[in-house]
Amino acid sequence: MARHHGDGADSGKATNRRNSGVGRRRFLTATGAGAAATALAGCLGGGGGGGGGPITLGGVYLLSGVAEQLGAASRAAAEVAVNQINEDGGIMGREVETVFRDHGDDAQSQIQSVVQQEGADIMLGLTSSGVTLASGPTIESLGVPFTLTDIGTPFVTEPDDDAYGDYYDGNGNAAALPNLFRTNANTSINCYAIAQYVADNYGSARVANLGPDYAYGQQCWDYFKAYSDGLGAGHEYVQSAFPELGASDMTPQINRVLNADPDILFTSFWGGDVVTFVQQATEQGLFEQVDDVLDTIGADPNNFAALGEQMPEGYSYSGWYWHSAFDTDQNQQFLDAYRSQYEGSDIVPIPSFTGGSSYAAPLVYREAIEAAGSTEPDAIIAEMEGMEFTGPRGTWTIDPESHQANAPTVIGQTSRGDDVPYDGVGLGETQTYTLDRSTATDLLSDSDLPPGV
Repeated sequence: MARHHGDGADSGKATNRRNSGVGRRRFLTATGAGAAATALAGCLGGGGGGGGGPITLGGVYLLSGVAEQLGAASRAAAEVAVNQINEDGGIMGREVETVFRDHGDDAQSQIQSVVQQEGADIMLGLTSSGVTLASGPTIESLGVPFTLTDIGTPFVTEPDDDAYGDYYDGNGNAAALPNLFRTNANTSINCYAIAQYVADNYGSARVANLGPDYAYGQQCWDYFKAYSDGLGAGHEYVQSAFPELGASDMTPQINRVLNADPDILFTSFWGGDVVTFVQQATEQGLFEQVDDVLDTIGADPNNFAALGEQMPEGYSYSGWYWHSAFDTDQNQQFLDAYRSQYEGSDIVPIPSFTGGSSYAAPLVYREAIEAAGSTEPDAIIAEMEGMEFTGPRGTWTIDPESHQANAPTVIGQTSRGDDVPYDGVGLGETQTYTLDRSTATDLLSDSDLPPGV
């Protein structure tokens, strides 16, 4: 019996294709951050290559504090996938059990504990780009496959250390890891999508920025400008302001932007900051004074439900997933299962913007383990490199070098015409965007930003 999951689910299917001729990267020497090399041999999960006991999937997310909503939503989608797997007979006939932890202020200790004490064979997480980069040495030294489902920073999936530096040497920011994968569209993909959308729909414009005052908000603005410039959009960047993460009063920054008289406002708020921004921007009349407001990962049913009638229609919000953006049988099955599991609970019964990536990760593991016939880390990793996966968001692949999925970003217009289980807006007129490394490298050539794909 799984330690943490609800009732049944029935969705999705994945197919796996290994790319021939791809050089398989092997684990590097353990590199600190509290993880001793001597622990490696004894902590590679509980299953190994044989045995008939459960396969343990560990998850480490922020489940309290400012990002509790995001971590809980990711866990909820992953649990739907695990329930489906178990109802379908498990993985190689073995049930999957889950162990989820709140990473709090010490993610590295929680990751180590889930692997070493709980015997996790496969891992999911995390909820903070900074925490992810800081946790890299721990994840690498433990060796267990670890899939990111919520993380924006492109640096953690950038394999070109020569061009962008090696994070672990302290000389740069690029740090692709041999056992780390990602199923969500990262900041590079997300900001390319918005830059292309603005260029296509508005041409050259006066553009301002508002975003949270930490690495994510700053990187989003840098990537948006770099991609816009690479596309030849010819924007004039008229103002940029960064309220503190979790700020209760954004009106000073909102007024600075209004005084710059922009045509377009680019924002990178998420979670509760979306609610605060929209409420205070509405009070200041911002939405009536600009042609459009865009947000990187603000399109979340939790945000829209909290805002209700306060969220205006006709503005371009985006995310890594939106329930009505994908007209596929797999997506409908996912939505039906999610609704069945969470209707009547405290969880909004449609997936969050992390839902597609969090749901996909356990199914990717199932395909990789069954193709390998083993839960040995090297065997799982070899199958995941170059994997082609078909699920609720359509078909995408995991790059064999960066381990980044070329998963889509969704952009749509806020609309009350969407079928949502709350009073408020959803998204209409949705479009999806993906990004390949060649395109990203070309468009970013005049910047020092890594493609991360």
